[in-house]
Amino acid sequence: MPDALTDAQVEQAAEFLDEATANGLPLPPIPKSCRPQSAADGGRIYWERWSRDPKPAVAWKAAVVGEDMVLAPFFEGMVMDSPASIPGADFVACILEAEVAFRLDREYAPTDGGYGEASVLDGVSNAYVVIEAPNNRYGGVPEFPSMAADGVGNQALIVGPEIEDWRNRDLVSLPCSIQIDGKVVAEGRDGRPNPIEVLVATVNEINNRGMTVSAGEIITTGAAALHPGGQAGMEVKIEFPGIGSVELSLT
Repeated sequence: MPDALTDAQVEQAAEFLDEATANGLPLPPIPKSCRPQSAADGGRIYWERWSRDPKPAVAWKAAVVGEDMVLAPFFEGMVMDSPASIPGADFVACILEAEVAFRLDREYAPTDGGYGEASVLDGVSNAYVVIEAPNNRYGGVPEFPSMAADGVGNQALIVGPEIEDWRNRDLVSLPCSIQIDGKVVAEGRDGRPNPIEVLVATVNEINNRGMTVSAGEIITTGAAALHPGGQAGMEVKIEFPGIGSVELSLT
């Protein structure tokens, strides 16, 4: 288990990434003197960066690595309905993920003891199938701790059709596929996250950070299928049989 970064190292990495981002993409590697070796430290770096300019979130993504949960917000303009079109040049390296997401219709403010599953599910107005399109702004093979320091690549969330009767479905094992230009390039993967468990943990983790989850916010819950090779010129469709599809043009 690597040693956790000190607060000074977290601040050093945050300042490095802020300056590097301002200078244009792709991002250079974080210096070894403050490079995160765990998802938790990557998340600490991102939250230090966001705390300096805390724009309001309209949606959230979560990644669970071991015992660590890493959160990142989506901001205004990052969430769109299917079919969507995004310039391929907006990405350094586009990752395509098929996911399940939930919209909440009530507020969840920090409270002693947190919220249980029943309480969180009572606040869900809709469940959807979505495309999450992270941007590996470093390029190359994704290195998760460093991506966590950059908001886990938070870039775009495309919302597709509602999942009818979602409360009575097995959301963990929904069949799905990612198609590029009509060809299947990925299907539902083993070891995918449990969407309801991630939803509940995300609400509580946002609260643990002293923030309120607002009505109308969307929480997406991790990749049921993924493909790391999105590029300009591709027509992307994510298909959930019996539910519907989500479409994205990378122009």
